[in-house]
Amino acid sequence: MRILWLTVENFKCYNNIRVPAQGILPEGLLFVEGENSTGKSSLFDAIFYAFFYDPTTTKELGTKDDLIRRGYSETNVEVAFELDDKCYIIRRTHSKKSAVQAFLMRIDSKDAMAGNTTGKQTICTGVPDVEEKLTDLLNINKEKALNTIIVRQGSVQALAEAKGAELRNIIYELFQLDYYRDKALSIIKDKKDIFENQKLKHIIQRTTENILLEIEEKKENIEKAKEDIIGFDEKIEKLQIDASQFPEIKEIQEINVLTDRTKQLDSIINKKQQNISETGEKFSLKIPIEIKIIESKSNEFEKQIKDNEIKQNEIQKEIEKLEEERRVIDIELGNFNKRKKSLETIAEKGGQPTCDVCEQEIQEEKFNELLERSKRSIPALTKGIAKKEDLIKTKKKEIKVIDQSIFTIRQNSVKLEELVEDLGELKGFTSDKDELSAEITESLKSYVVKSLEEMAKKYGLSNFEELFDHVKTIDDDINRSTIQKKHIKESIDKDQSAIEKLSNQIKENKEKEEKTAQINLEIALLEEVQTYVEKFIVEDLISNRMLANIQHSTRGYIYLFTRGRYSELYLEPTKTKTLNMSIKDEVLGFVKSQTLLSGGDKAAIGLGLRIGISELLKRIRPLKTSPYQPPRMDILVLDEPLGSLDDARRAKVIEGLVAEEKFSQIFLITHTNIRKRFKAPIITIQSNPSGSLASFYAAPTEIEEEAEEE
Repeated sequence: MRILWLTVENFKCYNNIRVPAQGILPEGLLFVEGENSTGKSSLFDAIFYAFFYDPTTTKELGTKDDLIRRGYSETNVEVAFELDDKCYIIRRTHSKKSAVQAFLMRIDSKDAMAGNTTGKQTICTGVPDVEEKLTDLLNINKEKALNTIIVRQGSVQALAEAKGAELRNIIYELFQLDYYRDKALSIIKDKKDIFENQKLKHIIQRTTENILLEIEEKKENIEKAKEDIIGFDEKIEKLQIDASQFPEIKEIQEINVLTDRTKQLDSIINKKQQNISETGEKFSLKIPIEIKIIESKSNEFEKQIKDNEIKQNEIQKEIEKLEEERRVIDIELGNFNKRKKSLETIAEKGGQPTCDVCEQEIQEEKFNELLERSKRSIPALTKGIAKKEDLIKTKKKEIKVIDQSIFTIRQNSVKLEELVEDLGELKGFTSDKDELSAEITESLKSYVVKSLEEMAKKYGLSNFEELFDHVKTIDDDINRSTIQKKHIKESIDKDQSAIEKLSNQIKENKEKEEKTAQINLEIALLEEVQTYVEKFIVEDLISNRMLANIQHSTRGYIYLFTRGRYSELYLEPTKTKTLNMSIKDEVLGFVKSQTLLSGGDKAAIGLGLRIGISELLKRIRPLKTSPYQPPRMDILVLDEPLGSLDDARRAKVIEGLVAEEKFSQIFLITHTNIRKRFKAPIITIQSNPSGSLASFYAAPTEIEEEAEEE
């Protein structure tokens, strides 16, 4: 994989640039040169932004607003790259008001190699989908890229300074060693979970000792219940002997029901007789009351109602006549008032008066006569209207009195109708009572008695109520004792059933204990397997394979970058599952701990480690069956890695990078002027008020030639 070109719009210090302006970037080492604060790191921040940026997880670049050039509201970055003879463009953009958007596109390979962007075809859009597709294409994610192919400014020494668990975790993550451990431990955990769930099914809810105590308690309850049943049998037998001396409860109940119904009818008959007596007394009717007399009285009430209604109609006609007379007087009064007002108006204005009707002139004498007549007539007419209104009110009061009289007569008529109903119902209730009395007499014949009192005395009791209560009490006691005996039998059955279930629980407890012991043995074996798996990961994969490969892969880079001062690198696992790092000092002739290294040593060794591990990631698998896929993003971005090195070591590092063929491209960012000593393509960064400028030169001499032309 290699980067062909990139375009940047309003990203950090850049306005609108394309690198290179024409064509594509070459393979091999490329210098990125410029003064401090001109935008060298920002150029590769743009590449990192295009491939990996997500504001929710990427903290290395800051907030999304920090990435937009001051004075602008939106940024846009495109990077074209080649992978397996196919060419792609990754584009990412966002604004201050909108979220980050990502696009992955295919482009025609011939056009791409010529630096053209024709024939774009979108593969996917959206940050999650693009991230997933890029990870599939490049076999690398953001975290792995930051720990290998991208060395950000100031982090070159990080790997050389990493200690213990931190160093171990970095190696685990880079080579996905956690996959084996987690996969194996996950299988073991799933199996243990299955066994633990099986144990839950075999948990003993109650101990056998408690169950045995409960069984004993229930057996005691059964024995006591059997004794209670014997007592109830004796009581029931005694009650039945007592009951045999009296009439059957069923027969006595039938007589009692008839007696109760007779008492109810007596109460109803008495109430009806009282109502009939009160109503008859009100209308002066003699007892016994005959229906004909009631009908005669009702006819009398009807006649009174008709007479009152006739009288009402006569008075209403008188009222209508008076109201008509009042209206006539009222009209006449209005005419006189109008005439009086008109004559008075004429008198005030002066001149010859005229008739309102014929408009003929009126003599003064006639005019005065008319005016005087109007003045006299108005009070008389007003008095006449008042008199008519008084008469009308009087007549209306007479109508209300008649209305009340009619209402009272109608109420009395209704009471007479109710009296007729009461007489009919009294006759029916009396007949019913006679029938009930006949039934009671018939029932008493079997006991050779004629009355209820005689029947009670026959059995030595004062009245029938006392006899009934005594017989019913005996019957209730028999029923109650029988029910209690039944409940006790049910409790015995229930306890016996419970004893059977409890006995089964004891058997189940024994089976559960045996099964749980077997499951615990399986879990113990799995825990031993888990210990072995973790030990295998640490000792075999880490100690015997991966660490040896890392040491071998980084040896040459460290030896070259330190000018032969340091050679062998040692990574040794500890009992606490961490790593110790040390290195052989060829000058002093002993092995140094990483804590004894100088800043320059750490920078050179850290760079060697990063490059060596990055190269190793491309070609090795921890196991043949490993799902691990080497990264296909085989470039290196080294941001100011030479600052802590002296001139001699700096030269050795660059010599090694120039000769390096294991990476398709190596971008070396530096503000040190080294282009005259090492002939390699170069990107120069210059600060400008309108935005930093990035210029690509295929060879360093082109820079001098361009300067001479200027």
